[in-house]
Amino acid sequence: MQRLFLLFFLFYYSVFTASAQRPNGYFLTDSIEIGKPFKYALSFRHLPRLEVFFPDTSADFRPFEVINQDYFPTETGPAGSLDSAVYTLVSFDLKKIQSISVPVWIINGRDCTAVYSAKDSIRLKEMIRGNEMDTLRLKADTQIVPLRNQTNFPFILLVTLLILLIGTGVYLLFGEALTRQWELYQMFLRNREFRRSFSRLTRDINGAKGIENAEKVVVLWKIYLQRLERKPYATYTTKEIIDSLPDEQLAEALRSIDGVIYGGVSSRNTADSLNTLRDIADQSYRQKRIEASQKVSQKTPSV
Repeated sequence: MQRLFLLFFLFYYSVFTASAQRPNGYFLTDSIEIGKPFKYALSFRHLPRLEVFFPDTSADFRPFEVINQDYFPTETGPAGSLDSAVYTLVSFDLKKIQSISVPVWIINGRDCTAVYSAKDSIRLKEMIRGNEMDTLRLKADTQIVPLRNQTNFPFILLVTLLILLIGTGVYLLFGEALTRQWELYQMFLRNREFRRSFSRLTRDINGAKGIENAEKVVVLWKIYLQRLERKPYATYTTKEIIDSLPDEQLAEALRSIDGVIYGGVSSRNTADSLNTLRDIADQSYRQKRIEASQKVSQKTPSV
């Protein structure tokens, strides 16, 4: 009996330790060159019941830039669940040693926590050193070589300058308006993804996983509203959200959802309360689109 208890304790301790560790991030090469892509691997082992989010290409990887990412399916075993991804980065920084620490977000009920990987460094490869130019010995070659037809560089330069002038003019006239239009398109894509995820989680809200899905919906709603309003709603309590967004229906819906989550019993009003959160997010989305559209109209020159 004591042996069984000891084995159970060791197994639980190993799983708990695996879930509490930091993400493991490291470069897949020891040196890089300016402007050439390289790989960075990120993995995180955690309890199977936890839900984690890895950063996408819009995250801040300074001093590097993200050009691509590859996610891998979750692997679950006795030591917990393992999520991993490989990012393709590029650097234009001239520092000899460049470092990075990448976060992974863990959903904890109605909140999310960022856990950072240990800092990893990589060396910038120097292709030409400053003192090497002085040691070069040039050898004269007086052999006559027939010349090829010369390229009309003045004409090419003239065309290039003309294209640059036209491009600069278009950017000065329409650049900000085009940027705003792109922001509007990005807002539309994020709203569409939010509504899809919301619909998927609330499809069977009164089912076996109704309470768990209700928690996920609240976290999804906070993160979306945080990015839309540029306020830290992901860290707000229910009272702080009500103070920031004074709305009787919203206050009633949040209190009802809190009762469901912490009380452990779903009700028929759960779906209506969650739909109220969706309606509040849609109202904020429409208002932000109107504001952005007005800025586009103000910046677009009249012809």
